[in-house]
Amino acid sequence: MPPDPLLLARESLLAYAIAQYDQYRASWHHRKTAAALEAVAAGEITRLIIQEPPRHGKSMLTSDIFPAWYLGKYPDKQIIFSTYSQDFSDDWGAKVRDRLNSPIHTAVFPNSRLKDDSQSKSKLGLTAGGFYFAVGIGGPTTGRGADIFLIDDPIKNREQADSEIERKALKDWYTSTAYTRLMKGGAIIIIQ
Repeated sequence: MPPDPLLLARESLLAYAIAQYDQYRASWHHRKTAAALEAVAAGEITRLIIQEPPRHGKSMLTSDIFPAWYLGKYPDKQIIFSTYSQDFSDDWGAKVRDRLNSPIHTAVFPNSRLKDDSQSKSKLGLTAGGFYFAVGIGGPTTGRGADIFLIDDPIKNREQADSEIERKALKDWYTSTAYTRLMKGGAIIIIQ
């Protein structure tokens, strides 16, 4: 008898990805990324940098699917997500919200539900006390903590990457704001 796909999706990030998106096809680098993200979820890795070329699925797996899976497993945990702009952060937040609202997510994780009043793109609260907060790089995170602080593409383009002023501002934000939001035992994931 084959394993129950819903039970498998609770334990495997890639099985959850396939359950959520039946056209998802995992390659060798997705399996390595998923294993590292599962280790973050288990508390075995607290600092992770994922560097892959553009259009290889790193953001879909890490910034879209992983937050929903993580909050499914741990609905009382807190995620802060950040990217180079608030608008782009909101786009990712909408994807996470839609995954958390999906019938598949509810079937896999029946104890992970959004609060009724939590339909924003940037602030998602769960009934078990967890939340997902999306903010642009440099934006405020005051009063929030993060079990996982997820940073996807902190630099928008080559022009910003070449700018000493932009790089210094990013480093200052990271050290004075992002890093200070980590809960005890929290993890930082950077994707670029």
